[in-house]
Amino acid sequence: MVNKRSFIETPTKQAPAAPQKSKKRGAEPSPEHREKILKAAEHLFSHQGFHGTGLREIADKAGVSLGNIYNHFETKEALFEALLADLEKLYLDPAQPLPQALTKIAFPEEIEKLGTAAQETVKKFASYIRLIYVDVIEFDGAHVAKVYGGMMDRYRAVFADRIDAARKKGELSEADPLVAVMMSTILYMYYFTVEHLFGVKRHYGLDDAQVIREFAKVLKLGILKR
Repeated sequence: MVNKRSFIETPTKQAPAAPQKSKKRGAEPSPEHREKILKAAEHLFSHQGFHGTGLREIADKAGVSLGNIYNHFETKEALFEALLADLEKLYLDPAQPLPQALTKIAFPEEIEKLGTAAQETVKKFASYIRLIYVDVIEFDGAHVAKVYGGMMDRYRAVFADRIDAARKKGELSEADPLVAVMMSTILYMYYFTVEHLFGVKRHYGLDDAQVIREFAKVLKLGILKR
């Protein structure tokens, strides 16, 4: 409907609108900065703990502003969670030494290769292993529980075909083969954690190659005479 007054009244001239200032947008989060922040956090959290490390300290080491950290992570705990998630993804990558060994070895015949892979893994992922201890001490293991919680399923998926084939050939004892391979992995990982991460050298009185062989001998043959 047309408003009749619009034909009678002379429209008043309006002053031209003042040009609006464009709102400045914050800088887009930079992947390069995120990587620098995560690297700095990995070093500091793994050496000083979560509560012993401040965000400003991380920013200084990363060479970014404190505000830049908040462009990527809302809180310090969010940064810690993202760091663990990234490292976990890398740790479980099929191209890494331990997953690769688990995929390829004939178990238990080539169990020594599992020991060598564990040795390489502890050296390569020293910071991640330290962060697992930080998580256990300061968060009751809240962030890494899923890594161990899904361990049996991952091993079952990797070894199912090999176990079935060995079972059909009558090569397996009454011991659960999945428990055996998981125990073997944990045994080797713990030895190299104590030896190389905790710095307790030759705590079995043997060098690394000898320990790998002796562990394999015990795991394959047991300790009772047959």
